[in-house]
Amino acid sequence: MDLGLVGKAALVAGATEGIGRATAQVLAGEGARIFAIARRAEGLQALQEEIGCGWAAADLTDTAAIDAAVKAACDHFGVAPDILVVSAGAAQGGLFWDIDDQTWADAMNLKFMGTVRLLRAVAPRMAKAGRGRIVVIVGNNGKQPSARMAPGSAANAACLAVISALAEELAPLGISVNALNPGPTRTNRWDVLIDRLAHTEGRPRAEVEAERLATMPRGRIGEPQEMARLAAVLASDLADMITGTSLTADGGATRALA
Repeated sequence: MDLGLVGKAALVAGATEGIGRATAQVLAGEGARIFAIARRAEGLQALQEEIGCGWAAADLTDTAAIDAAVKAACDHFGVAPDILVVSAGAAQGGLFWDIDDQTWADAMNLKFMGTVRLLRAVAPRMAKAGRGRIVVIVGNNGKQPSARMAPGSAANAACLAVISALAEELAPLGISVNALNPGPTRTNRWDVLIDRLAHTEGRPRAEVEAERLATMPRGRIGEPQEMARLAAVLASDLADMITGTSLTADGGATRALA
């Protein structure tokens, strides 16, 4: 099926790792023009060599840096982005009463406020252009909080609230705003999580990972490319009537009414 993305201007934040990188690759493969944002220039240069994208290094905790990167993207495209994909931010977890204030602040500043900063920079440009598709990679623990991942769950839930509110504002202008909620996915974040849990619980890493996988209905976790393909669909006109909502992609791990 043709997603109709040929020539579309796609700004991808968090584009050098995991789902963000896979999404940039998938969108480029569909013929979209890509401008990538991430913290590290070396990762962005490697992505440029692979898919021929424009890029700007920016820390999502820095409002001025984000504003400058979004302006650079618009200059690169010559127009406002048709698509914004936000895939950035991870939070540490642990036993609730062992999580200090800084861990909570870091989770909200990067994942939640990083998303807010990007939306605030891009949404007015899309509104002026009268078009746009926004996809935020959030996470299924925003709807189904995890006891050992409370900061991330809280940041994700806050992201979902903002997505719903902004979608209401932008829908009359023909702009959609949606979340993609992956379950556990085979990225560096998964490896870090398993390592941290193994350390916290004093158990072998392989045992902790096997235990986690055993709880998954399909016996495995997702792959970045699987999530990227779903993000591409949400970023396309095929999903024109979907806005202000989220798509959960976790292989049936979230037990709730559809």
